[in-house]
Amino acid sequence: MISLPEQLRQETRSLHEQTEQLFYTESLKNGTLSISEYTHLLRTHLVFHKALEEAIRQHPLFFQAYDLPMRTKTAWLSSDLAKLDEPLPASMPGLFDNWSPTALLGAAYVSEGSMLGGTIIWKLLQQNPSLQPLLSEARFYRGYGPQTGANWKQFGVFLNQQGANDPNNVVEAAKQAFIAYQTVFRYVQPE
Repeated sequence: MISLPEQLRQETRSLHEQTEQLFYTESLKNGTLSISEYTHLLRTHLVFHKALEEAIRQHPLFFQAYDLPMRTKTAWLSSDLAKLDEPLPASMPGLFDNWSPTALLGAAYVSEGSMLGGTIIWKLLQQNPSLQPLLSEARFYRGYGPQTGANWKQFGVFLNQQGANDPNNVVEAAKQAFIAYQTVFRYVQPE
């Protein structure tokens, strides 16, 4: 039998790839990501993560072992935007309203996966001459740093424990979370 993290990886692959392509992947890879695009990404991540963190806070018992204070990304993103003198984007109403705890687990999979991808993006950003001056105090794409692998494994344990009784709901919710991320990207226009 396939593990829930593996099932999620397999069944969300196409949406994951669509999201990556939408999020300026080619510009990131070839070192041409503009400051406006970089800011757009930060704003997108802030709206998504803030809404998700607020929704998770509504279910403290279910997410007790998730360690939300350690996994909160909103402060990092707010700080990154403040250091760029960028206004914080407006929240996107209803993004995770009425999602069950199990569905939010699927969205948390997408959120935690962004930290894995962030380690790759961080390296790509450092190779971009126009962005290098902005990165000395940047925080979000540094993610969990050397703890990234360990935090991902801990999340996998939590995911298996909390999602074991309803894996299909977790997978469907993760798919919806990728679609939500894409929607946020379009909603939060570049400045």
